[in-house]
Amino acid sequence: MAIERVASLPPPHLFTVEEYLAFEEKSEFKHEFIDGVIYDCGDVLPGDPIHPDYAPGYPMPHLFSVEEYLAFEAESEFKHEFIDGVIYDMTGGTLNHSRIKVNLIRILLSQLDGSLYEVLNSDMRVGTGEGRYVYPDLSVVYGVAQLTDGDMTLLNPIMVVEVLSPTTANYDRSAKLTYYQSLPSLRGCLIVDQYGVRIDAYIRADDRWLHQVYNSLDAVIPLDMIGCNLPLSEIYRGIVFA
Repeated sequence: MAIERVASLPPPHLFTVEEYLAFEEKSEFKHEFIDGVIYDCGDVLPGDPIHPDYAPGYPMPHLFSVEEYLAFEAESEFKHEFIDGVIYDMTGGTLNHSRIKVNLIRILLSQLDGSLYEVLNSDMRVGTGEGRYVYPDLSVVYGVAQLTDGDMTLLNPIMVVEVLSPTTANYDRSAKLTYYQSLPSLRGCLIVDQYGVRIDAYIRADDRWLHQVYNSLDAVIPLDMIGCNLPLSEIYRGIVFA
């Protein structure tokens, strides 16, 4: 079965020679390494999962197991997302991106102080299903955080926020949003534009998701699931649009 390439997702991570050698040393199988890509040796068998970049007649790029991804991530200087066997680089943040995240954290902390809700930054990885690990720009958890993978992966966020980057905007609005919405604990997801005043709010209502767009600095987003109200004027405080 072919694994579909997600639209607008950045290209898979290109490994350094050192990363390949470290991986090969730990692996029980042999792999070839060409121009940053690790390839499996041997033929592709019928019924095997197929890498989205596989070309018939050529070796298949290696599909990593969850264990291989977690071991790689633990040793890496940078963060990577993991979708269905493929390791992806995360894009760098702009000044606006950073300012918006800080503004959101400041607003949420001021309103949630003394409550059972906890705000977590983008260092907290979220598991969105078997074989999928992502990093929201921030997340909120209620009560006790359910953690796995050495307390590095959160399983029960009640809300997540993504601040859009140009290279992953379509992915954040489509496939990644679907991954988040599959989490039983999740009640809200905000997708924040950094190049204009626009926030897409997805709120769970019983067994369906309601979508509303906020695009005025006078608007306020009600987040009843965590007892907060987010004024767009505060979210975009200090932001200068090109």
